[in-house]
Amino acid sequence: MRTIRALTTALALVAALPVVVAAQHGRQFKDAWFWGIKGGGFAFADSGGQYKTAPVGGVEWLITRTHGGLYVAASQAFLNTQTMFFADPSAPDTVLRAIDIKNVRKLDIALMAFPGTHLRMHPYAGVGFTLLQAASATGRGPFTNQESFDATQAQIEQSKVGFSPLLMVGTQYRLRLVSIFAQGMMSPAQKNFIMYNGRPVNLTYEVGLRYNVGTSIAKE
Repeated sequence: MRTIRALTTALALVAALPVVVAAQHGRQFKDAWFWGIKGGGFAFADSGGQYKTAPVGGVEWLITRTHGGLYVAASQAFLNTQTMFFADPSAPDTVLRAIDIKNVRKLDIALMAFPGTHLRMHPYAGVGFTLLQAASATGRGPFTNQESFDATQAQIEQSKVGFSPLLMVGTQYRLRLVSIFAQGMMSPAQKNFIMYNGRPVNLTYEVGLRYNVGTSIAKE
């Protein structure tokens, strides 16, 4: 009996698979809602002002219309770096304190433009903003007193989150089951963000997969 049920279930899945494939294959790029996963690299400046690249991974949502749309993504860069604070904010130009930073979270939101009309390859560009948050930031000791520790913590809290404008370009190619994409993002490095180390921009490059989950137009 179990064998018959297993065979029946397998046959049902095999029968349904062409329908699922055809449905995905027949869905158009415009007026669609895509869910995606992605990976790539996040380029940032270390405490010496030299660019380094950390691996990044995340999830995203893309809503398309004929020539425009909305992009939202959440990701995390996996890194270990440091920056420098004044050990005593009340007496600058004295001693510097190292701040150890581990991992950075990103939230990207952009308004999208899709130029031209294409069957499978869809170039795009976007403009919006990115939010960066240091997942962990810890000041190195020694601390001479509680006031010194509290001052360091206050500096970390004030600078561990930053907003920045975002520019984005990419292209998406539709396959039978999913779409593949490659894209790059550029955002100015903000001086009030904890990871600022003298370089003007942060760069992100990503590749991934998007699945068309259906129409973005409400049916009446």
